[in-house]
Amino acid sequence: MWTRLRFYARYGWRFVVQQRPEPLICGVALTDRCNLSCRGCRVSNTGRPDTTWEQLVRLLRAAWDRGFRELYLSGGEPMLWRDGEYAIEDAIAEARRIGFFHVHVYTNGTLGLDTSADLTWVSMDGLPGTFERRRGDYFQEVERAVLEAKGRRLAVIYTIDRNTAGGMEPFLRWVRDTRFPVVGVMIYFYTPYYGRDDLFLNAEERAPLIDRLITCGRARLPVMNYRAGLLALRSGDW
Repeated sequence: MWTRLRFYARYGWRFVVQQRPEPLICGVALTDRCNLSCRGCRVSNTGRPDTTWEQLVRLLRAAWDRGFRELYLSGGEPMLWRDGEYAIEDAIAEARRIGFFHVHVYTNGTLGLDTSADLTWVSMDGLPGTFERRRGDYFQEVERAVLEAKGRRLAVIYTIDRNTAGGMEPFLRWVRDTRFPVVGVMIYFYTPYYGRDDLFLNAEERAPLIDRLITCGRARLPVMNYRAGLLALRSGDW
């Protein structure tokens, strides 16, 4: 713990006082294979080869040497990743052996949540009636996986686009009222990888949604986004 505290004290000094941006968070897409076909996704199932175990180990060691100390693993769907006998738990164990402080996993939740990650982020974009407009008819599968993941530390990623914006408050109230076993809900705004499409919300359309999110936070709904970050997003002043 003290090693981490010393690291972050020095990192904070360099970043805030000396204004020296340095690496911190490393993200690795283990595979682009995915078992879903979510609307708006353009980066899965493109035919790119999976990361091999040797490539992964080299990448993690190089990232550590450059100063990265936090890691997230994603896809595609990272629960699909295999290289011979190696699977995602081996990747998490190797990252910890190298010394990464925390390892997070981003998953759609349909393949179970059997992972020792420090935090597992599960994609849930609304309740039934909204969820399937982005992810397909898998809400009950994901809900069941979360409820069965005893002892796991989980959080939800909710992506707001033109189809899911209206389901935001009902979902947040449901998470609170049912005591859904997650630490909270992080809200993302859909950003197309290539150009713009019919799901994209421009700044003028996002502004009232951000105001509603801030109101949700004041009402003690489980919004994980910081108010300062939301206000910066609203104003465009980063």
